[in-house]
Amino acid sequence: MGRGRYPARLQVSLPPPDVAARYLLIWPGREVYASPESFPPISSPGLFGDDKPLEIDIGCATGELACALAEARPEANYLGVDIALKPLYRAVEVASGRDLPNVRFLQSDMLLAYGRIPVEALRAAYVHFPAPLLRNRQRKTRLVAPALLAQMSRALMPGGTLSFITDQPDLYAELLRLLPATPGLRLRDSAEHELALSDLLKSHYHRRWEAKGRQIIRVELEKR
Repeated sequence: MGRGRYPARLQVSLPPPDVAARYLLIWPGREVYASPESFPPISSPGLFGDDKPLEIDIGCATGELACALAEARPEANYLGVDIALKPLYRAVEVASGRDLPNVRFLQSDMLLAYGRIPVEALRAAYVHFPAPLLRNRQRKTRLVAPALLAQMSRALMPGGTLSFITDQPDLYAELLRLLPATPGLRLRDSAEHELALSDLLKSHYHRRWEAKGRQIIRVELEKR
């Protein structure tokens, strides 16, 4: 999810048709809502035509994390999802420049796209620096909500990981408040983390908020 004016300032061009066909999926919200069955499952067979583990970056913006993971871990597939299209043009540009075969990007409302994820289709999901959405009229679209935990409890394979990073203590507190209602997920001790904070590529927002001296909070949830 975009924060501030960063996505609006991007100078990007529409990807060439062949590049867009390889890397970019666009799912209009009205169509996903009305006919979800007309869209492919969010799974490795559905999107990549193979059986590799699938990991998803929710609110991926310019796709820095998804591309870095795809390059470092060719044995898995990666999907970056964002509701804004312009940052995904940059993500596609990076993926194409590196000729990555195991990454795709989806422009969609994740609240609608959740339903296209089959049971236990994901090895990991990343929710890094989601928008606070503090205004009352935006609260129903907040990503840190019961739907996120319920859907990840369903979509992650046993032992799968939900990685969460924020600079907003209230979002972290909200995550902890919601967690007891989702017994399928448990909070890992920091010593159990699959990826340490230092091992993760620092996105634009990570670098930005860290430079401003904000506390960066990182947790992992595990599918029981």
